[in-house]
Amino acid sequence: MTRTDARASLRIWAVALAACWGCGGAGDGYQRFPVQGTVQHDGKPLKSGVITFIPGGAGAAGAADVVDGAFSIPAAEGLSPGAYRVEVYSIQPTGRKIPSSDDPTVQVDETTNIVARNFNAATTLKAEIPPGGPKEPLAFQVTSPGPEAKKRASR
Repeated sequence: MTRTDARASLRIWAVALAACWGCGGAGDGYQRFPVQGTVQHDGKPLKSGVITFIPGGAGAAGAADVVDGAFSIPAAEGLSPGAYRVEVYSIQPTGRKIPSSDDPTVQVDETTNIVARNFNAATTLKAEIPPGGPKEPLAFQVTSPGPEAKKRASR
């Protein structure tokens, strides 16, 4: 795992923890609604990944696995009305082996986030959950990192 990938993985866990921290369920006082939708990556369904919804103010955070381009958050863990920052991650093996950061004598699979930073760490994605919950599935379009991001990651 490269240093950049390690930071991305750490960020995913931090976001997931923050999302769960806000997921107190029915006892937390937030009105919650089920949310479902799709994520397209470079024009095709994102095979696997994670989508997180971080409230812009008071509200319930949420996260879901993306499988074959679809995600679903049940009402018990759903989102409350308001504006959300949306992050999408998909950590995938590159097919290369690299020295482990724990033990350089051991080779491990190299991984990389196949979703560009402007859809996760520096996201431009937003969602608005209306009072009464979404009437339509949410839909997000993400792309791969450009060549300049790949050069930075390989340094």
